[in-house]
Amino acid sequence: MIAITIDCEQWNSGELRNKKDNENNNTNYSREGNKRLLKILEKHNIPVTFFVTGFFAEKEKKQIKEISKKHEIACHGYSHFYRDNILNLKQDIEKSKKILEKITNKKICGFRAPQMQFSKELINILERLNFKYDSSIHAAYLPGFYNNKNINLKPFKINKITEIPASASYFFRIPVNWIFMRNMPLSYTIRIVKRLLKNRVVPVLYFHSWEFFEVKNKSVPFYITRNTGKKFCKKFDKFLDYFKNEKFVLLKDLI
Repeated sequence: MIAITIDCEQWNSGELRNKKDNENNNTNYSREGNKRLLKILEKHNIPVTFFVTGFFAEKEKKQIKEISKKHEIACHGYSHFYRDNILNLKQDIEKSKKILEKITNKKICGFRAPQMQFSKELINILERLNFKYDSSIHAAYLPGFYNNKNINLKPFKINKITEIPASASYFFRIPVNWIFMRNMPLSYTIRIVKRLLKNRVVPVLYFHSWEFFEVKNKSVPFYITRNTGKKFCKKFDKFLDYFKNEKFVLLKDLI
């Protein structure tokens, strides 16, 4: 089995780098990216989990309602600015959860923190807000951000919450998701996913809605937006075709 997850959010990569950018908080990139992504998913008849921010959902209610008919909607906070930012965590998550549940008319049971900002406080809050699972740990070694080489690649329990880590390579925990899939040959991603499957690990891969749109933005390093849009759509389509004999599952299925 393979689980594809999509972080669907307002663009604020410039803001995260303390850059003034007229595009900060626009929902255009992700909205247009979703249109292309959904066509690919429909072609392959694959369900995925969308982690959506409350901010994006408020601005793009019609699209989120439509997505929820065939895919899982999970919570991605409201502000999408968690790293090194002072905010009321419970208030941010609760606000987003209520917005998503009102728009989709479904219970929201999953959460992923923006920028993978996992903490014990987060787990305690998710328990209090009746979430069932979290996917805020990237089980990878990423210098300057986190060292999660010793984290289990398979889902595990933290109190009452099931933690479902985003995947990395089986042995060396090299990242495989979004920016790495876009900037490396497709064979790189395929090789890592095959190794995970061979070792009976469900690969949990994450990408962003905006990656399926040609993003041209000078407030971020070139590799952040390199190969977005049609190039990534083509690569993602080839990836799904390669693993067409695997079963694709939603994160809520893994708990």
